[in-house]
Amino acid sequence: MMMLLVVIMATLGSTMAAVYEVGDSTGWTFNYNYEQWASSKSFQLGDTLVFNFNPQLHNVRQVNKTSFDTCTDHDPIASFYTGSDSLTLMTPGEYYFLCDIPGHCASGLKFHFKIAMPGTPPATPAGTNTDSPPESTTLTPPYPYFPGNSGITPTGSNAYSSKWLPMNMLLPLLLASSMVLSMV
Repeated sequence: MMMLLVVIMATLGSTMAAVYEVGDSTGWTFNYNYEQWASSKSFQLGDTLVFNFNPQLHNVRQVNKTSFDTCTDHDPIASFYTGSDSLTLMTPGEYYFLCDIPGHCASGLKFHFKIAMPGTPPATPAGTNTDSPPESTTLTPPYPYFPGNSGITPTGSNAYSSKWLPMNMLLPLLLASSMVLSMV
């Protein structure tokens, strides 16, 4: 029984959400390639981004693709400006971030990435002929939506602050297993 508990805990530990410090030890500042940083990661639902920066010099705005492409934030999805902000990635889709201080986005303070829809099958290569229709495994959440936006426009930088600890998920498992072990 104890071995089963160890195997379950190891499995849960390997599937826990990751926490990514944007820019790693450099943080959110000049002279760093954030697009390259983001492309080296494999973001998943439940992961958390942590933005560390000097709030007197920078900010972070989560924006849509148009605002990202034009380096503007006319209608940001979220704003982060305390210098120690976090965002838990709760919905699949495209995520776009930039600093809206004039000139900062254009100098490289921006990045984007995509989280695929869970259960989405890989794309069929062009020219491939399949005899049977593909299975429909995609989920259909309400569209249009922006990642992280539940229909409420956040105004504070802590709108997506995460106090969630993955280890809290293990507490019920440990309690249940200790009850089972005490009955043996």
